[in-house]
Order: sequence, then structure tokens, then C-alpha cells
Amino acid sequence: MRDIYHLLSVNNFKAVSNEELLDIEHVYSATASGVNSALRVIGNLLLEAGESEEYLDSEAKRDLLLIGSVLRSLPRLSQVLKQNSDNAAFELRKRQGGGG
Repeated sequence: MRDIYHLLSVNNFKAVSNEELLDIEHVYSATASGVNSALRVIGNLLLEAGESEEYLDSEAKRDLLLIGSVLRSLPRLSQVLKQNSDNAAFELRKRQGGGG
């Protein structure tokens, strides 16, 4: 079954210039880090909401549905961003004679 990972995965960076490849590697890596930070903050918010007496059940249900939707997609998105960053770094190392 295909998901966001399969649609965004890039395995071949041979046609990309070194300068562009460096930029691509950094963008994918920073975005993957951002996704992980989002997951962490969602967890923190859930813990805080659970402790609040002013948080209505209807608000909690709405927010849980939204968070569930996010959490369903973000892990695979984070994986593909990290994989693409690693593939770009590998291509750069290969071009510089350091592996491949």
C-alpha cells in the first residue's frame, strides 16, 4: 500500500548539482527535525490538557480527532524527509570520492 512516504521518496539525485544537493540535504533534514518537534509539542499539549479542569470534553474530543489525523501522517513524512536527506548526503559523499 502506497502512502506519503512512497510519493515523496527520492532515491536518485544524480542529475542535481552539488550546490543544489547541499541545499536539498539541509532542507530535508531541517524539515524532518521540525516534524519531530511538532510531535513532541503535541504530546506536551495533550499532557497539559489532561491536567486542566477548564478544558471541556467537547474541546478535548475535537482536539483528539485533529491530533489523531496529524499523528497518522507525520511519522511517515518524517521518515521520508530523513531518507531523502540521507540519500542527498550519500550522493555528495560519492561525488567527493568518499563512498558509494
